[in-house]
Amino acid sequence: MHRLRVQRAGPICLLVALLFFAPQSSAAMTTPHLGYGFNVAQPDSPRVAAIGFNWIKTFNSAPCSPRSAHNVLVRIDVTGHLSLNEVKNTAHGLAASLSGCVEAFEIGNEPNLDASYGWAEPPVAADYTAALCAAYQEIKGVSANFKVISAGLAPTGRVSGNWQGHPGHNGAFQDEREFLKEMIAAGAGNCLDAVGYHPYGFNDPHDTPPDGGACANGFCFRGVEKIYELMQAHGLGGKQVWATEFGWLAEPPAHCQGQPEWAGRLWQIVSEQQQADYLRGAFEYADANWPWMGGMFIFNLDFNLADWYPECEQMRYYGVANRPAETALTQLVKRPVQPNAVLVVQGTSLAAIIERDDQPVTTQLQLVIGNAGAVSLSWTATAAAGAQIVPTLTPNNGTLAAGASQTLEVKWTSSGRALGTYTGAITVSAEPDGTLNTPQTIPVKLIVAQQVHSVYFPITAK
Repeated sequence: MHRLRVQRAGPICLLVALLFFAPQSSAAMTTPHLGYGFNVAQPDSPRVAAIGFNWIKTFNSAPCSPRSAHNVLVRIDVTGHLSLNEVKNTAHGLAASLSGCVEAFEIGNEPNLDASYGWAEPPVAADYTAALCAAYQEIKGVSANFKVISAGLAPTGRVSGNWQGHPGHNGAFQDEREFLKEMIAAGAGNCLDAVGYHPYGFNDPHDTPPDGGACANGFCFRGVEKIYELMQAHGLGGKQVWATEFGWLAEPPAHCQGQPEWAGRLWQIVSEQQQADYLRGAFEYADANWPWMGGMFIFNLDFNLADWYPECEQMRYYGVANRPAETALTQLVKRPVQPNAVLVVQGTSLAAIIERDDQPVTTQLQLVIGNAGAVSLSWTATAAAGAQIVPTLTPNNGTLAAGASQTLEVKWTSSGRALGTYTGAITVSAEPDGTLNTPQTIPVKLIVAQQVHSVYFPITAK
Protein backbone atom coordinates (compact mmCIF):
# COMPACT_ATOMS: atom_id res chain seq x y z
CA MET A 1 0.00 0.00 0.00
CA HIS A 2 1.03 3.59 -0.58
CA ARG A 3 0.85 5.73 2.53
CA LEU A 4 -0.18 9.37 2.72
CA ARG A 5 0.74 11.84 5.43
CA VAL A 6 -0.48 15.44 5.45
CA GLN A 7 1.09 18.05 7.71
CA ARG A 8 -0.75 21.32 8.46
CA ALA A 9 1.20 24.49 9.15
CA GLY A 10 -1.93 26.57 9.99
CA PRO A 11 -4.89 26.19 12.40
CA ILE A 12 -6.39 22.73 12.84
CA CYS A 13 -9.24 22.27 10.34
CA LEU A 14 -11.18 19.41 8.82
CA LEU A 15 -8.97 17.61 6.33
CA VAL A 16 -9.45 14.49 4.26
CA ALA A 17 -6.66 13.23 2.05
CA LEU A 18 -7.14 10.66 -0.66
CA LEU A 19 -4.60 8.52 -2.43
CA PHE A 20 -5.61 6.92 -5.71
CA PHE A 21 -3.89 3.96 -7.29
CA ALA A 22 -4.94 1.15 -9.58
CA PRO A 23 -5.77 -2.02 -7.65
CA GLN A 24 -3.85 -5.08 -8.74
CA SER A 25 -4.86 -8.71 -8.36
CA SER A 26 -2.74 -10.98 -6.20
CA ALA A 27 -1.69 -12.85 -9.34
CA ALA A 28 -0.48 -9.64 -10.97
CA MET A 29 1.47 -8.73 -7.84
CA THR A 30 3.30 -12.08 -7.77
CA THR A 31 6.68 -11.70 -9.40
CA PRO A 32 7.41 -14.41 -11.99
CA HIS A 33 10.17 -16.59 -10.58
CA LEU A 34 10.14 -19.95 -12.34
CA GLY A 35 12.28 -21.43 -15.07
CA TYR A 36 10.43 -24.04 -17.15
CA GLY A 37 12.87 -26.81 -18.02
CA PHE A 38 13.42 -30.37 -19.20
CA ASN A 39 16.20 -32.87 -18.79
CA VAL A 40 16.71 -33.79 -22.44
CA ALA A 41 18.20 -36.65 -24.43
CA GLN A 42 18.25 -34.51 -27.59
CA PRO A 43 19.28 -30.90 -26.81
CA ASP A 44 18.01 -29.69 -30.17
CA SER A 45 14.54 -31.23 -29.79
CA PRO A 46 11.90 -28.89 -31.29
CA ARG A 47 9.50 -30.16 -28.64
CA VAL A 48 10.96 -27.78 -26.02
CA ALA A 49 9.88 -24.68 -27.94
CA ALA A 50 6.60 -26.26 -29.04
CA ILE A 51 5.68 -26.95 -25.41
CA GLY A 52 6.70 -23.40 -24.47
CA PHE A 53 9.52 -24.21 -22.06
CA ASN A 54 12.61 -22.00 -21.85
CA TRP A 55 15.32 -24.16 -20.20
CA ILE A 56 17.03 -27.45 -20.96
CA LYS A 57 19.42 -29.49 -18.82
CA THR A 58 22.29 -31.33 -20.46
CA PHE A 59 25.15 -33.46 -19.17
CA ASN A 60 28.83 -32.44 -19.36
CA SER A 61 28.33 -30.59 -22.65
CA ALA A 62 25.97 -28.22 -24.42
CA PRO A 63 25.19 -27.17 -28.00
CA CYS A 64 27.40 -24.24 -28.91
CA SER A 65 27.71 -24.00 -32.72
CA PRO A 66 25.03 -22.81 -32.89
CA ARG A 67 24.10 -22.43 -29.27
CA SER A 68 20.72 -23.61 -28.03
CA ALA A 69 17.76 -21.31 -28.46
CA HIS A 70 16.93 -22.02 -24.81
CA ASN A 71 18.64 -21.29 -21.51
CA VAL A 72 20.94 -24.18 -20.62
CA LEU A 73 21.85 -25.84 -17.32
CA VAL A 74 24.84 -28.19 -17.63
CA ARG A 75 25.42 -30.90 -15.05
CA ILE A 76 29.11 -31.47 -14.32
CA ASP A 77 29.92 -34.95 -13.04
CA VAL A 78 31.63 -34.66 -9.66
CA THR A 79 32.24 -37.68 -7.43
CA GLY A 80 34.33 -38.60 -4.43
CA HIS A 81 36.86 -40.29 -6.69
CA LEU A 82 38.03 -36.96 -8.14
CA SER A 83 40.73 -34.80 -6.59
CA LEU A 84 40.00 -31.12 -6.07
CA ASN A 85 42.47 -30.29 -8.84
CA GLU A 86 40.54 -32.55 -11.21
CA VAL A 87 37.30 -30.85 -10.20
CA LYS A 88 38.84 -27.42 -10.78
CA ASN A 89 40.25 -28.36 -14.18
CA THR A 90 36.97 -29.86 -15.35
CA ALA A 91 34.89 -26.93 -14.14
CA HIS A 92 37.22 -24.33 -15.60
CA GLY A 93 37.50 -26.13 -18.92
CA LEU A 94 33.73 -26.46 -19.34
CA ALA A 95 33.03 -22.89 -18.25
CA ALA A 96 35.62 -21.51 -20.66
CA SER A 97 34.56 -23.67 -23.61
CA LEU A 98 30.84 -23.05 -23.07
CA SER A 99 31.01 -19.32 -22.36
CA GLY A 100 28.18 -17.65 -24.20
CA CYS A 101 26.39 -20.97 -24.70
CA VAL A 102 25.07 -21.81 -21.23
CA GLU A 103 23.61 -19.95 -18.29
CA ALA A 104 24.15 -22.28 -15.34
CA PHE A 105 26.11 -25.26 -14.03
CA GLU A 106 24.98 -27.96 -11.62
CA ILE A 107 27.89 -29.41 -9.65
CA GLY A 108 27.40 -33.15 -9.38
CA ASN A 109 24.31 -35.27 -8.88
CA GLU A 110 22.67 -36.69 -5.75
CA PRO A 111 25.84 -36.49 -3.62
CA ASN A 112 24.07 -37.87 -0.55
CA LEU A 113 24.02 -41.30 -2.26
CA ASP A 114 26.85 -43.73 -2.89
CA ALA A 115 25.08 -45.18 -5.96
CA SER A 116 26.57 -44.86 -9.44
CA TYR A 117 24.49 -41.72 -10.01
CA GLY A 118 25.62 -40.22 -6.74
CA TRP A 119 28.84 -39.65 -4.83
CA ALA A 120 30.10 -43.18 -5.65
CA GLU A 121 31.47 -43.84 -2.15
CA PRO A 122 30.05 -43.26 1.36
CA PRO A 123 28.97 -39.63 1.07
CA VAL A 124 30.41 -36.92 3.31
CA ALA A 125 28.82 -33.49 2.97
CA ALA A 126 32.01 -31.61 3.84
CA ASP A 127 33.89 -33.42 1.06
CA TYR A 128 31.19 -32.62 -1.46
CA THR A 129 31.18 -28.99 -0.28
CA ALA A 130 34.92 -28.73 -0.91
CA ALA A 131 34.34 -29.92 -4.48
CA LEU A 132 31.39 -27.55 -4.89
CA CYS A 133 33.45 -24.57 -3.73
CA ALA A 134 36.37 -25.52 -5.96
CA ALA A 135 34.07 -25.66 -9.00
CA TYR A 136 32.30 -22.45 -7.97
CA GLN A 137 35.58 -20.54 -7.80
CA GLU A 138 36.66 -21.68 -11.26
CA ILE A 139 33.30 -21.08 -12.92
CA LYS A 140 32.83 -17.62 -11.43
CA GLY A 141 36.42 -16.84 -12.40
CA VAL A 142 35.45 -17.36 -16.04
CA SER A 143 32.24 -15.31 -15.73
CA ALA A 144 30.40 -13.94 -12.72
CA ASN A 145 27.19 -14.20 -14.77
CA PHE A 146 27.18 -17.99 -14.65
CA LYS A 147 24.81 -19.43 -12.04
CA VAL A 148 26.18 -22.27 -9.92
CA ILE A 149 23.64 -24.74 -8.53
CA SER A 150 24.57 -27.33 -5.94
CA ALA A 151 23.92 -30.95 -6.93
CA GLY A 152 20.31 -31.99 -6.70
CA LEU A 153 19.95 -33.92 -3.44
CA ALA A 154 18.19 -37.28 -3.62
CA PRO A 155 15.08 -37.68 -1.44
CA THR A 156 16.01 -40.61 0.79
CA GLY A 157 13.41 -40.18 3.49
CA ARG A 158 14.34 -40.26 7.14
CA VAL A 159 17.38 -42.47 7.57
CA SER A 160 18.20 -43.98 10.95
CA GLY A 161 21.67 -44.61 12.27
CA ASN A 162 24.88 -42.69 12.68
CA TRP A 163 27.88 -43.42 10.47
CA GLN A 164 31.23 -42.05 11.64
CA GLY A 165 29.52 -39.21 13.46
CA HIS A 166 27.11 -38.30 10.65
CA PRO A 167 23.45 -38.50 11.76
CA GLY A 168 20.87 -39.97 9.44
CA HIS A 169 23.59 -41.97 7.68
CA ASN A 170 23.73 -45.73 7.19
CA GLY A 171 27.15 -45.91 5.56
CA ALA A 172 25.65 -45.99 2.07
CA PHE A 173 23.51 -42.86 1.92
CA GLN A 174 22.47 -39.98 4.14
CA ASP A 175 19.14 -38.36 4.86
CA GLU A 176 19.05 -35.38 2.48
CA ARG A 177 18.05 -33.00 5.26
CA GLU A 178 20.99 -34.00 7.44
CA PHE A 179 23.30 -33.83 4.43
CA LEU A 180 22.11 -30.30 3.64
CA LYS A 181 22.69 -29.16 7.22
CA GLU A 182 26.24 -30.52 7.07
CA MET A 183 26.79 -28.83 3.69
CA ILE A 184 25.73 -25.48 5.12
CA ALA A 185 27.92 -25.97 8.20
CA ALA A 186 30.86 -26.61 5.85
CA GLY A 187 30.29 -23.30 4.05
CA ALA A 188 28.28 -24.35 1.00
CA GLY A 189 26.14 -21.21 1.23
CA ASN A 190 29.13 -19.19 0.00
CA CYS A 191 29.57 -21.41 -3.05
CA LEU A 192 26.16 -21.58 -4.69
CA ASP A 193 23.51 -19.40 -6.25
CA ALA A 194 20.76 -21.93 -5.55
CA VAL A 195 20.33 -25.23 -3.72
CA GLY A 196 19.58 -28.20 -5.96
CA TYR A 197 16.97 -30.77 -4.98
CA HIS A 198 15.06 -33.60 -6.69
CA PRO A 199 11.43 -33.35 -5.49
CA TYR A 200 10.13 -36.44 -7.24
CA GLY A 201 6.41 -37.00 -6.71
CA PHE A 202 6.63 -40.79 -6.29
CA ASN A 203 2.98 -41.93 -6.22
CA ASP A 204 1.43 -38.88 -4.54
CA PRO A 205 -0.33 -35.94 -6.21
CA HIS A 206 1.62 -32.72 -6.62
CA ASP A 207 -0.14 -30.96 -3.73
CA THR A 208 0.24 -33.65 -1.04
CA PRO A 209 1.62 -31.97 2.12
CA PRO A 210 4.95 -33.32 3.37
CA ASP A 211 5.71 -35.14 6.61
CA GLY A 212 2.24 -36.43 7.32
CA GLY A 213 -0.39 -38.80 6.02
CA ALA A 214 0.46 -40.12 2.56
CA CYS A 215 3.81 -38.27 2.60
CA ALA A 216 4.96 -39.18 6.10
CA ASN A 217 8.53 -39.80 4.91
CA GLY A 218 8.80 -36.75 2.68
CA PHE A 219 8.43 -38.78 -0.52
CA CYS A 220 6.34 -36.27 -2.43
CA PHE A 221 6.78 -33.18 -4.56
CA ARG A 222 6.12 -30.80 -1.68
CA GLY A 223 8.90 -32.41 0.32
CA VAL A 224 11.04 -29.60 -1.09
CA GLU A 225 9.30 -27.26 1.35
CA LYS A 226 11.26 -28.91 4.15
CA ILE A 227 14.49 -28.20 2.29
CA TYR A 228 13.66 -24.51 2.10
CA GLU A 229 12.65 -24.46 5.77
CA LEU A 230 16.14 -25.76 6.62
CA MET A 231 17.69 -23.10 4.40
CA GLN A 232 15.75 -20.41 6.24
CA ALA A 233 16.73 -21.82 9.61
CA HIS A 234 20.43 -21.80 8.66
CA GLY A 235 20.75 -18.38 7.04
CA LEU A 236 20.11 -19.28 3.38
CA GLY A 237 16.53 -18.07 3.11
CA GLY A 238 17.61 -15.51 0.52
CA LYS A 239 18.72 -18.24 -1.90
CA GLN A 240 16.50 -20.12 -4.33
CA VAL A 241 15.87 -23.83 -4.65
CA TRP A 242 16.19 -25.34 -8.13
CA ALA A 243 14.37 -28.59 -8.83
CA THR A 244 17.02 -29.94 -11.18
CA GLU A 245 15.07 -33.20 -11.57
CA PHE A 246 11.49 -34.09 -10.72
CA GLY A 247 8.68 -36.10 -12.22
CA TRP A 248 6.31 -39.05 -11.97
CA LEU A 249 6.87 -42.58 -13.29
CA ALA A 250 4.28 -43.66 -15.85
CA GLU A 251 3.17 -47.29 -16.03
CA PRO A 252 5.32 -49.53 -18.27
CA PRO A 253 4.08 -52.55 -20.22
CA ALA A 254 3.22 -55.55 -18.07
CA HIS A 255 6.20 -57.57 -19.29
CA CYS A 256 8.59 -54.86 -18.05
CA GLN A 257 7.26 -54.83 -14.52
CA GLY A 258 8.91 -58.15 -13.70
CA GLN A 259 12.33 -56.98 -14.86
CA PRO A 260 15.07 -56.49 -12.19
CA GLU A 261 15.32 -52.74 -12.76
CA TRP A 262 11.69 -52.38 -11.68
CA ALA A 263 12.19 -54.06 -8.33
CA GLY A 264 11.36 -51.51 -5.65
CA ARG A 265 9.82 -49.09 -8.17
CA LEU A 266 6.40 -50.57 -8.79
CA TRP A 267 4.86 -48.66 -5.86
CA GLN A 268 5.82 -45.37 -7.57
CA ILE A 269 3.86 -46.02 -10.77
CA VAL A 270 1.07 -43.63 -11.79
CA SER A 271 -1.12 -43.63 -14.87
CA GLU A 272 -0.12 -41.53 -17.88
CA GLN A 273 -3.04 -39.17 -17.19
CA GLN A 274 -2.00 -38.80 -13.55
CA GLN A 275 1.53 -38.04 -14.72
CA ALA A 276 0.12 -35.27 -16.92
CA ASP A 277 -2.11 -33.82 -14.21
CA TYR A 278 0.60 -33.89 -11.54
CA LEU A 279 3.28 -32.29 -13.73
CA ARG A 280 1.01 -29.46 -14.77
CA GLY A 281 -0.21 -29.02 -11.19
CA ALA A 282 3.38 -28.94 -9.91
CA PHE A 283 4.23 -25.86 -11.96
CA GLU A 284 0.98 -24.16 -11.04
CA TYR A 285 1.50 -24.88 -7.35
CA ALA A 286 5.12 -23.69 -7.35
CA ASP A 287 4.22 -20.52 -9.26
CA ALA A 288 1.48 -19.62 -6.79
CA ASN A 289 3.06 -20.70 -3.50
CA TRP A 290 6.87 -20.82 -3.70
CA PRO A 291 8.51 -17.47 -4.52
CA TRP A 292 11.82 -19.11 -3.55
CA MET A 293 11.62 -21.72 -6.33
CA GLY A 294 13.67 -21.04 -9.47
CA GLY A 295 14.42 -23.48 -12.27
CA MET A 296 12.20 -26.57 -12.47
CA PHE A 297 13.45 -29.37 -14.73
CA ILE A 298 11.18 -32.29 -15.50
CA PHE A 299 12.91 -35.63 -15.72
CA ASN A 300 12.49 -36.06 -18.58
CA LEU A 301 11.32 -34.83 -21.98
CA ASP A 302 12.34 -37.51 -24.43
CA PHE A 303 14.32 -40.40 -22.98
CA ASN A 304 11.44 -42.59 -24.17
CA LEU A 305 12.33 -41.64 -27.76
CA ALA A 306 16.07 -42.36 -27.40
CA ASP A 307 16.90 -45.59 -29.21
CA TRP A 308 19.92 -46.26 -26.98
CA TYR A 309 17.68 -47.08 -24.00
CA PRO A 310 16.10 -50.58 -24.01
CA GLU A 311 12.33 -50.85 -23.89
CA CYS A 312 12.10 -51.61 -20.17
CA GLU A 313 14.64 -49.03 -18.98
CA GLN A 314 12.80 -47.19 -16.21
CA MET A 315 14.02 -43.74 -17.32
CA ARG A 316 11.91 -44.07 -20.47
CA TYR A 317 8.74 -43.99 -18.38
CA TYR A 318 9.47 -40.64 -16.78
CA GLY A 319 9.45 -39.21 -20.33
CA VAL A 320 6.56 -36.99 -21.41
CA ALA A 321 7.00 -37.04 -25.20
CA ASN A 322 3.98 -38.55 -26.98
CA ARG A 323 2.13 -38.93 -23.68
CA PRO A 324 -0.77 -36.88 -22.26
CA ALA A 325 1.75 -34.86 -20.25
CA GLU A 326 3.09 -33.29 -23.44
CA THR A 327 -0.34 -31.82 -24.20
CA ALA A 328 -0.95 -30.78 -20.58
CA LEU A 329 2.38 -28.94 -20.38
CA THR A 330 1.79 -27.25 -23.72
CA GLN A 331 -1.52 -25.93 -22.39
CA LEU A 332 0.05 -24.83 -19.08
CA VAL A 333 0.06 -21.04 -18.60
CA LYS A 334 3.74 -20.14 -18.16
CA ARG A 335 5.03 -17.12 -16.26
CA PRO A 336 8.80 -17.45 -16.63
CA VAL A 337 11.19 -15.19 -14.78
CA GLN A 338 12.33 -12.39 -17.04
CA PRO A 339 15.95 -12.76 -18.17
CA ASN A 340 16.28 -8.97 -17.97
CA ALA A 341 15.80 -6.44 -15.24
CA VAL A 342 12.12 -5.46 -15.03
CA LEU A 343 11.10 -2.10 -13.57
CA VAL A 344 7.90 -2.24 -11.50
CA VAL A 345 6.20 0.84 -10.07
CA GLN A 346 3.24 -0.15 -7.91
CA GLY A 347 0.41 2.26 -8.66
CA THR A 348 -0.64 4.29 -11.66
CA SER A 349 -1.28 7.74 -10.14
CA LEU A 350 -0.95 9.75 -6.92
CA ALA A 351 -3.56 12.24 -5.75
CA ALA A 352 -4.55 14.21 -2.67
CA ILE A 353 -7.36 16.61 -1.73
CA ILE A 354 -7.06 19.47 0.74
CA GLU A 355 -9.19 22.38 1.95
CA ARG A 356 -8.16 25.80 0.66
CA ASP A 357 -8.21 27.45 4.09
CA ASP A 358 -5.92 24.79 5.64
CA GLN A 359 -2.94 25.98 3.64
CA PRO A 360 0.00 25.85 3.96
CA VAL A 361 -0.20 22.04 3.85
CA THR A 362 2.59 19.54 3.26
CA THR A 363 1.57 16.33 1.55
CA GLN A 364 3.65 13.17 1.71
CA LEU A 365 2.98 10.06 -0.34
CA GLN A 366 4.91 6.93 -1.23
CA LEU A 367 5.73 4.97 -4.35
CA VAL A 368 7.11 1.46 -4.22
CA ILE A 369 9.70 0.75 -6.92
CA GLY A 370 10.66 -2.86 -7.59
CA ASN A 371 12.67 -5.13 -9.85
CA ALA A 372 10.73 -8.17 -11.10
CA GLY A 373 13.57 -9.40 -13.32
CA ALA A 374 16.56 -11.68 -13.00
CA VAL A 375 19.39 -9.11 -12.94
CA SER A 376 19.97 -5.92 -10.95
CA LEU A 377 18.92 -2.48 -12.14
CA SER A 378 19.69 1.14 -11.31
CA TRP A 379 16.72 3.51 -11.22
CA THR A 380 16.30 7.29 -11.31
CA ALA A 381 13.16 9.28 -10.50
CA THR A 382 12.56 12.87 -11.65
CA ALA A 383 9.66 15.29 -11.19
CA ALA A 384 8.44 17.15 -14.27
CA ALA A 385 10.02 20.60 -14.22
CA GLY A 386 7.66 23.56 -14.69
CA ALA A 387 4.55 21.59 -13.71
CA GLN A 388 2.00 22.96 -11.26
CA ILE A 389 3.21 20.43 -8.69
CA VAL A 390 6.94 19.66 -8.52
CA PRO A 391 7.44 17.28 -5.57
CA THR A 392 10.72 16.49 -3.94
CA LEU A 393 11.68 12.82 -4.21
CA THR A 394 13.61 10.99 -1.50
CA PRO A 395 15.63 9.13 -2.59
CA ASN A 396 15.65 9.99 -6.26
CA ASN A 397 17.80 7.06 -7.37
CA GLY A 398 18.93 3.66 -6.23
CA THR A 399 20.01 0.13 -7.14
CA LEU A 400 17.76 -2.91 -6.85
CA ALA A 401 18.81 -6.53 -6.94
CA ALA A 402 16.55 -9.05 -8.65
CA GLY A 403 13.31 -9.33 -6.70
CA ALA A 404 14.05 -6.34 -4.45
CA SER A 405 11.94 -3.21 -3.86
CA GLN A 406 12.39 0.25 -2.37
CA THR A 407 10.08 3.00 -1.12
CA LEU A 408 10.25 6.47 -2.65
CA GLU A 409 8.90 9.39 -0.61
CA VAL A 410 6.98 12.01 -2.62
CA LYS A 411 6.51 15.37 -0.88
CA TRP A 412 5.24 18.85 -1.75
CA THR A 413 3.88 21.92 0.08
CA SER A 414 0.77 23.83 -1.01
CA SER A 415 0.52 27.47 0.01
CA GLY A 416 -1.99 30.06 -1.18
CA ARG A 417 -3.46 27.93 -3.96
CA ALA A 418 -6.92 28.86 -5.22
CA LEU A 419 -9.74 26.34 -5.65
CA GLY A 420 -8.98 23.97 -8.49
CA THR A 421 -6.99 20.98 -9.67
CA TYR A 422 -3.20 21.05 -9.97
CA THR A 423 -1.07 18.45 -11.73
CA GLY A 424 2.45 17.19 -12.09
CA ALA A 425 4.26 13.98 -13.01
CA ILE A 426 7.04 11.70 -11.83
CA THR A 427 9.09 9.69 -14.30
CA VAL A 428 10.99 6.60 -13.16
CA SER A 429 13.59 5.18 -15.54
CA ALA A 430 16.05 2.32 -15.19
CA GLU A 431 19.26 0.87 -16.61
CA PRO A 432 20.97 -1.22 -18.01
CA ASP A 433 19.92 -1.39 -21.64
CA GLY A 434 17.38 -4.14 -22.07
CA THR A 435 15.53 -3.35 -18.84
CA LEU A 436 11.82 -3.90 -19.40
CA ASN A 437 9.00 -1.48 -18.52
CA THR A 438 11.17 1.63 -18.50
CA PRO A 439 10.51 4.53 -18.29
CA GLN A 440 7.24 4.81 -16.38
CA THR A 441 5.38 8.07 -15.74
CA ILE A 442 3.10 8.48 -12.74
CA PRO A 443 0.68 11.46 -12.80
CA VAL A 444 0.40 13.55 -9.63
CA LYS A 445 -2.78 15.47 -8.81
CA LEU A 446 -3.80 17.88 -6.06
CA ILE A 447 -7.40 19.04 -5.61
CA VAL A 448 -7.94 22.23 -3.57
CA ALA A 449 -11.57 22.24 -2.37
CA GLN A 450 -13.77 24.66 -0.44
CA GLN A 451 -14.71 21.96 2.03
CA VAL A 452 -13.99 18.26 2.36
CA HIS A 453 -16.41 15.88 4.02
CA SER A 454 -15.37 12.66 5.67
CA VAL A 455 -17.01 9.43 4.55
CA TYR A 456 -16.45 6.25 6.54
CA PHE A 457 -16.76 2.81 4.98
CA PRO A 458 -17.52 -0.33 7.00
CA ILE A 459 -14.62 -2.69 7.63
CA THR A 460 -15.24 -6.40 7.40
CA ALA A 461 -12.92 -9.27 8.12
CA LYS A 462 -13.10 -12.88 7.09
